Amino acid sequence: MQHFLGSTRTVQRHQGLVSTVFKEYRNNFGLFWQVMFPVILVSIVGYLFFNFVVPEAQWTFSTSGVKAYSLYAFNHESRTIEPAPVRTGVTAGVGFDLSSFSIGLLWLTMCPLALVIVSQHKGINVTSGEVWHRTYRKLFSILGACILMMLASGGPFIILASIMAGFTEYFIHDPSMGSSTLFRFLTLISGVVAVYFLMRWSLCNQCIIIENLSAIASLRRSGELVRGAWGQFFGTYLLLALGTAILTTAVTILTLLLLLMTAPEFAKLAEVLQSGKLFGLFFGGYAAINLSSPPIWAITVMVTVNTLIHAILAPIWAIVTTQLYMERAGIPEKI
Repeated sequence: MQHFLGSTRTVQRHQGLVSTVFKEYRNNFGLFWQVMFPVILVSIVGYLFFNFVVPEAQWTFSTSGVKAYSLYAFNHESRTIEPAPVRTGVTAGVGFDLSSFSIGLLWLTMCPLALVIVSQHKGINVTSGEVWHRTYRKLFSILGACILMMLASGGPFIILASIMAGFTEYFIHDPSMGSSTLFRFLTLISGVVAVYFLMRWSLCNQCIIIENLSAIASLRRSGELVRGAWGQFFGTYLLLALGTAILTTAVTILTLLLLLMTAPEFAKLAEVLQSGKLFGLFFGGYAAINLSSPPIWAITVMVTVNTLIHAILAPIWAIVTTQLYMERAGIPEKI
């Protein structure tokens, strides 16, 4: 009976959170996009500028976004710049790729967006200029917290990989099998470690911008707020992450289908996007095509769509995390 009541309260809490997200997004829609506009502009221009500076760059268009690589790499042995191996064709598999220039930039909007939400909650009207001015003053704390989070979530994987890879040849007879097994094992460990720290420190942006804390103090404060509510945080973030992945994949696939029908360079993607494999892309699968010097209009379309998807989702993440912060910090609800 207690388990049933607990499950009922969890469902009601999530329903209330969904209602709050829609209400906050609707009420602050214009202000949210005013806050994000400079970052959106920098993200799109940054990608196009890279194409201008490195016209022979290699581009990867995938169901998780778009990436650009230089066709040259530094050879540590000869200490010279040499042509890098060119990857061509279509690749497909299982995995999640969250690395994106626009994601990194839009992460910076979490603090001004959180400040907008809390200010409106308290009945204080603010402008995009005011929230960005306060964010600029805390920029070092924001970047410091980001670096510490990346080190804590990714550092153990790098250290373990470096140590264990050196002993692989002595303990495993088949190096290729050993490397594959080791990689999967370390990926699993790093995933668990990353989830732990990302959940524990998920409220650090709110602690920095609202409570005016330093990077280290904000991480400590976030850990205190999350403690005792891991189930609530994990369930909320899991549902939000799944919704984010499905929406992002769906929009990106539609964009790739558009490119497939209008640009011959993308013809090889047809086998994946127009077959039974398409359904699997919504459940951890991915498909990508590597191109050298694709049409500039295709880059512009993919970059713009990729950036706008993240821009649409950024306020939702900000609303959810800020609502969790206000609940745990004891900020009273509106009357």
